[in-house]
Amino acid sequence: MWDPSNMFLNGPYAPWREEGEAFDLEIDGRLPDELNGALFRVGANPMYRPKDPSRYHWFEGDGMVHALFLRDGRASYRNRYVETVGLQRERQEGRSLYGGFMNPSEFPLPPGTFPKNLANTHVTLFDNRLLVFCEADVPHELRPDTLETVSQRYDFHGGFSGPPLTAHHKIDPANGDILTFGNRGGTVTWFRADRHGQVLDLHTVDLGVPTFTHDYAVTTDYAIFLVNPAMVRFEHYLKGVPSTVWEPETLDTCRWAVLHRRTGEVTWVEAPDSFTETHFLNAYQDGSKIIVDGHRTPRFGPTWKELESPPPGGDWNWWFKNIVATPWRWELDLATGKTTDSQVNDILGEFPRINDQRTGQRHRYGYYATTRGTGDWFIDGLAKHDYLTGETSMQTADGVLTSPSEPEFVPRPGATAEDDGWLLSTWWDPTTDRSEVIVQEAQDFTAAPIARIKLNHRVPLTTHGSWSDAADLDAAIRGS
Repeated sequence: MWDPSNMFLNGPYAPWREEGEAFDLEIDGRLPDELNGALFRVGANPMYRPKDPSRYHWFEGDGMVHALFLRDGRASYRNRYVETVGLQRERQEGRSLYGGFMNPSEFPLPPGTFPKNLANTHVTLFDNRLLVFCEADVPHELRPDTLETVSQRYDFHGGFSGPPLTAHHKIDPANGDILTFGNRGGTVTWFRADRHGQVLDLHTVDLGVPTFTHDYAVTTDYAIFLVNPAMVRFEHYLKGVPSTVWEPETLDTCRWAVLHRRTGEVTWVEAPDSFTETHFLNAYQDGSKIIVDGHRTPRFGPTWKELESPPPGGDWNWWFKNIVATPWRWELDLATGKTTDSQVNDILGEFPRINDQRTGQRHRYGYYATTRGTGDWFIDGLAKHDYLTGETSMQTADGVLTSPSEPEFVPRPGATAEDDGWLLSTWWDPTTDRSEVIVQEAQDFTAAPIARIKLNHRVPLTTHGSWSDAADLDAAIRGS
């Protein structure tokens, strides 16, 4: 609409700026009686025309939270923008005021156009609050029932003031602690806070360079960070240069910083080559080794030489939207300081997820969104990988739906098997331009969904989200 040539403003990415709610949604099939709670999703959804639509990147839209409430076999839905300081200022002016961070369009940038905290990357129920994360500051706090923005700064009750937090915190399944970090210029601050938001442990790690650390991994004893040649420098933004540049001249191979969660001691482990992780699946300890699973891409961002001339076809998103990732396994040997790695399969994809009850522990199954790498809309199906047998299963919704979100695993109450539960994901129907949430039996991954929940409009492709069961949701609503 604003730019028909920019993939990130069209199709499943196209903005949907109407806020609202819907009750008693149409359901094809039947929801399980035990599936009660809320699926929260968040994604980029620009309220106003970007300052330069040709350079708009998917990461740069205003955050809109989508909530699907399931109770007693019925479904309702609500969506709402996160009222960030930046969005409130733009509402007053009735136009976009901020330049993009991925592909800045002005050189030098005028005063007052620093990035806003978009609140568009991840959403989690924690400390009886619905928190929305980006990587520009601390999270925003929303009411879990109405999605009203309560606070623009949740700082863990004064226990954390910076640097900007990752969107990829982990929740300790043993006690509900949040395990998270911030990175400013290559200095990482990692901390643990209990389920009430009280900061308990805090350690600092100097990674040596301002490396891209969108995600990280944890085990029972360690927090693991990849130092890679993708460099994020704020001065790029001020000069109108893409914020993330691939710099093999700064770092020609990767290395891992392995932080002991209790002592703060850091062990460095060398990697055999250079790459960037897109997202990690999980990690666990096996004797002196740490096993890390996730997705990797050969590079992330343009090189300095490539920036000397216009991008191919004049498409400023070319370097980012053509990234393809495959699942890999890394074995970090703390005794030798060396890494061995192997590609898990050749099925391209992104957004890996597990049964979150296995976070930091040995897992058998992983789920992720797939892509052929040649389509218009990036994502076309889902995959389930069995790390014991090496088999990968596919779900394509018979080609009727496309562009699914990352799959959210919900364990069946009382389940003992790791994959005994359901997968929830949001898909787009291009023929109706509406979205559906499909519910699959995880143990029967390739079968037709047991329920398809029909939404009344399209949900612009979201990034991350979480499930909250009815007991936790009700407690948060009472406490908000």
